[in-house]
Amino acid sequence: MLGCVRAALALAILLFLPGLRECFEPPKVAAVRACGLALLIAALAAPGIRRRAEGRPLDLAVGAWLLVEILSTGFSTSPLLSVVGEPMQREGLFTSLALAGIYVAVRSIPGSAGAAGLEPTMGWIVVPAAAASVYALAQGAGFDPIHWVDPAIYMHGEAGMRPFGTLGHPNLMGVVTSCGASAALARAAVEGRARGGFATAAVLLAAATLATLSRGAWLALGAGAAVGLTLAARARADTAAQHRALVAAALFVAALGVVALAAGWGARLAARAQELLSPLAGSGSSRLEIWRTAWAAWLARPLLGQGPDTFELVFPRFQTPAYWRFEWGGLPFHAHSIYLHTLATRGVAGLASGAGLVVAAMIAARAAWRRSPAASERVAPPAALLVAGAVAGLFGALGVAGALLVVVGGACLANLAGEPGEDPAPRPRRARPAVIAACAVGALTAGFDIANLCGARAFRTAEDWLELARTRARETGGQARTWALESATRAARSSPWDDVTHRLRAEALLGAAALSPELGVVLDDAIVSARRAVSLVPLRAANHEQLARVLAARALGGDTAVAPAAHAAIDDMAALAPANALLLVEGARLELLIGSAADARALARRVTALYPDDARAEGVIAEASFALGDSAEAEAALRRALAGNWRGDSAAFDVARALQARLH
Repeated sequence: MLGCVRAALALAILLFLPGLRECFEPPKVAAVRACGLALLIAALAAPGIRRRAEGRPLDLAVGAWLLVEILSTGFSTSPLLSVVGEPMQREGLFTSLALAGIYVAVRSIPGSAGAAGLEPTMGWIVVPAAAASVYALAQGAGFDPIHWVDPAIYMHGEAGMRPFGTLGHPNLMGVVTSCGASAALARAAVEGRARGGFATAAVLLAAATLATLSRGAWLALGAGAAVGLTLAARARADTAAQHRALVAAALFVAALGVVALAAGWGARLAARAQELLSPLAGSGSSRLEIWRTAWAAWLARPLLGQGPDTFELVFPRFQTPAYWRFEWGGLPFHAHSIYLHTLATRGVAGLASGAGLVVAAMIAARAAWRRSPAASERVAPPAALLVAGAVAGLFGALGVAGALLVVVGGACLANLAGEPGEDPAPRPRRARPAVIAACAVGALTAGFDIANLCGARAFRTAEDWLELARTRARETGGQARTWALESATRAARSSPWDDVTHRLRAEALLGAAALSPELGVVLDDAIVSARRAVSLVPLRAANHEQLARVLAARALGGDTAVAPAAHAAIDDMAALAPANALLLVEGARLELLIGSAADARALARRVTALYPDDARAEGVIAEASFALGDSAEAEAALRRALAGNWRGDSAAFDVARALQARLH
């Protein structure tokens, strides 16, 4: 069990697989699920293991949290999605069960990871985080061997890429490094072996935290380090221990200053620090709109929320128009605050269970502190880690790696809070059935997630071929569409439970239909795939938009009987994404294709009411007005369109120019 926990820690921080649709979170989640669900089954199947991990306040709080997860999934707006999770992050019930399994496993391990000492556990947190930090600092210095597409860029001060290491996003990197640095610094301040190694790791992790330019991670590092050093100093009531803590703090700050000056980060750090003092500077305004959307999503379902991992799904329904004025085209899958995210997706029950976890962790820390002098010294590292995680979560997501660190830290505190003189749980004599069951569940879980990863690889390949078909239509467009369809079909077969794979297959079929001698058969297949996506996740607006596209193509092919179904799909899409200008403009264009010029103009006017400078919507109004015989309105809309913002849509601009020539 200890080896499984260590493997989960290392893989959650370090594992990533280039070439997937999302290279970082899904592989990490796959590793955590395989380890965590196997450990959960082992704990449930072995009474000797289970007895050690029950009855403490934190154990009860974890059980209450898991119960809320199950209830919220059962009453979710999309139960299937809440079970398996969104393909981009897999934050569903399976992942929650796996995290609970790892908690139970750490609670049941006597000796090195239990009340007798935290050094090995801390090492398996700090060492992988330090390795990720080395990679992140190399990225920041421009030595990354991998060419990443669309990395996070900081445009103020000295513009440059924000390093993300092996975590995929600088904010998630900052969560891991701030938690690791806080724990390592606290461990270095406590009397014991490997002090120099932990101190060096603390400086390295803190430097990576600074380099990410994550304001939430900076605050987390400050809070975690302060709590860790304070507890380490008070663990021994002698003056020497307090002096050691003060010296450690001074050396830590001095070392960070030297690293920042040597790396030439001064301008970027200063600019980012200024934004820290101005909450609405930089990305603060858009984040405020995300928080407002999360609040609206909670108000719609206050008790159990929308369901685990449904934030991206319901975001378009509650999105404020102001959000796209700050961050055009954004579709976040997290509320940028674990507290508001919990409220939106798990409701009041989820927030209450989270508060119970915080209170229970404080009770465990207090009990461990009072248990014995030796135990009180070991309280500082996990307590510092938990404080850093709580502060980082106030302003962003934790990711599966950050969540795992918090789970392990909490379990270590619960172990330290054991009653004085408590003996380690004896090894069960008949553990073979539990081991067999755990291995079977781990293998099944790994197989399930490997299929997900294969589907993600095929999905990415299909997207690349479709993009090539659009940009090089004359040279290789036909062959690229064929290869895109093959890859999209593989993705749908590998991940048949993911609606996005069926939607992509419908798009690939739509592209291949123009090249096929059996146009009707191919379009019928596309309709089947689009309807499959809608049936899997009915509340996703993009699924209805894709269905409307293939139905409109079928109508253009001569089957006018499907036009009402296309119009109904457009209406469903508009109801699910009332502020999404991209989908609404596309819906208006589809209305034009099926001959509903009046509906097209009405839908485009909804866009211009929200975003007056949207030139594409004005272009659709001009086309619809021209089709309706209203030349005056067409000319007025065309003038507004040509003076507006086309947002890089050159094809729509060319259509407007052609219409201008026809009007004159």
